Amino acid sequence: MKERLTITLDSKLLESLDATIDGVNVRNRSHAIERLLDMVLTQSMTKKAIVLAGGNTLSFKGQHDVPKPMLMVKGRPILEYVIRELKRNEITEVLMAIGHGGEKIVSYFGDGSMFGVSINYIKEDTPKGTANALSLARGLVGSAPFFVINGDNIFKINLKEMYKQHVSTKALATISLATADVTLGFGVTRLDGFKVTRFLEKPANEKGKLVSAGIYLFNPAIFDIIEKEGAARSMLERNVFPKLSSSGNLYGYAFSTPWYPLDSKNIGESLAKLEKIAATFERE
Repeated sequence: MKERLTITLDSKLLESLDATIDGVNVRNRSHAIERLLDMVLTQSMTKKAIVLAGGNTLSFKGQHDVPKPMLMVKGRPILEYVIRELKRNEITEVLMAIGHGGEKIVSYFGDGSMFGVSINYIKEDTPKGTANALSLARGLVGSAPFFVINGDNIFKINLKEMYKQHVSTKALATISLATADVTLGFGVTRLDGFKVTRFLEKPANEKGKLVSAGIYLFNPAIFDIIEKEGAARSMLERNVFPKLSSSGNLYGYAFSTPWYPLDSKNIGESLAKLEKIAATFERE
């Protein structure tokens, strides 16, 4: 959907803009402005992402005491699919938040060079929730927006488009949203345009709603909000997002491409679904 707007430009700037119009690649002034804005927003795309790969460990079919993101799907840990998707979106500076069993992640991924990215690690000795894990990255991500990704998802998503929406709406926080027929176990949202007006973490099942898909984009001000929360255990989904939605500071990016998270309560069925999604991706 496109919207009409009126702008005023300096005459010399307008002459430079008109010089880019060739009737083929750039059709008219509106197209020229849209193209230039797209180029600027894409070029400023962040290269940084924090991947949440801590929490409790699991054992399943020969894998003993491993972090959830290290469970294998078609011969690769779930976390590898996450890293490859970040690389596909040209996000190459990864900060991995690990916990108990994190040495298995470090051993597998190292500095990330084998996967075309740079990986550094922060460790949370005792699980205190996703918000507290994120707070360990304060001062390590710079002053620009950055992605935060749950490490136990397999997904395909246009992160560049998500970033452009985040910038254009001047959002403090943008969360990815997928449609789910069964929403039990997910964070469920209500939208008004791009703005999330209500966020319910794991309510009773509601059909045909948009749920949080575990892919977030934050401005660094998020660290101040987490710090104010001040809880011994704080979850983004349960403690932070509902408050952001109430204050009008939470936005949603809806997508329809493949996505599924690991369900630790039903690992076998969950891994089978993840394998179906992984099978649709081209093996790099």
